[in-house]
Amino acid sequence: MDSLEDIQSRHSLREHKKPAPHPRLRFVLNAIFMIAAIVGVAWYFVADHYTGTIIVLVGMAFKFIELVIRIFKL
Repeated sequence: MDSLEDIQSRHSLREHKKPAPHPRLRFVLNAIFMIAAIVGVAWYFVADHYTGTIIVLVGMAFKFIELVIRIFKL
């Protein structure tokens, strides 16, 4: 079981955490990714496999950009 000092030190670490960088930009990039994924999968099954795959890959590029921003805190 954790001692009171351990709990207090963990709590104080959370208070000093920096906020996420560019939350609005990350939200927009995630929204673009989700829309592209939904449209791409629908296109893949309804119309053309090749075009659906390209749409999903473009969406994945936006997700990768968001990931880089989040991981490297740019």
